[in-house]
Amino acid sequence: MKPGTSRSIHIAITRVAYDLVLTANNDTGVAKLTGVGATAETGENIGDVDLTIWGSTTAQLKMRARSWPERFDRVEDDYFGVSSAGEHRFDIFLSGERFFRLLDLAHGSRRAIIRLRCDVSDDGQYDLVREVEISAGRG
Repeated sequence: MKPGTSRSIHIAITRVAYDLVLTANNDTGVAKLTGVGATAETGENIGDVDLTIWGSTTAQLKMRARSWPERFDRVEDDYFGVSSAGEHRFDIFLSGERFFRLLDLAHGSRRAIIRLRCDVSDDGQYDLVREVEISAGRG
């Protein structure tokens, strides 16, 4: 995609896995969601998409991280997620409370669809996530 453009990606979730860390005053975790993606604009199938949803902000995570991918530094201002261009592997950062709400929705859902609204960075190297929509049903 051209730098400075926007795109939407629809992901039909096929797998959910997660790890939780619960402490006396701060619950956090990480969830891995996998699904088949397509662009909303053209319907083009983009294959498997991996979402890693972190139950902490980048500042909280950076304090505890042993290593720090350079792409995480792109998450600033209105954005809360990032993927290197063409990788279809997104890292999304949410506060603990929002993370647990999302986990509740995604884990027990069938036919979950996630839509990511992204802006392409000015240098064209990254997709920056600005909005996530979740549609799901149970039963």
